[in-house]
Amino acid sequence: MSPLHPLLRRKRAYQSLFAETSGGEARAVLADLKRFCMVPEAPVARSPDGAVDPLASMRLIGRQEVFNRIRAMVAIDDRALFNLKEEVVDE
Repeated sequence: MSPLHPLLRRKRAYQSLFAETSGGEARAVLADLKRFCMVPEAPVARSPDGAVDPLASMRLIGRQEVFNRIRAMVAIDDRALFNLKEEVVDE
């Protein structure tokens, strides 16, 4: 079986949960995740004294990566997905 098949299944799973056609609940969840992940804010967290907190900033970067992953999987078309198949590694 080609690596493309798991990618197509994964893409369709993301789309069934988060696509515009999924309904108002999907939009509400994405809006909440966008706020929680601080998209599109710069992922810089500051301590109470105003200094940059590198660990908290890394956590924010991770949150943004997850949100961007969801957004990309919902938006990607089959042709773009096919072009990515050679880059697939086991997750």
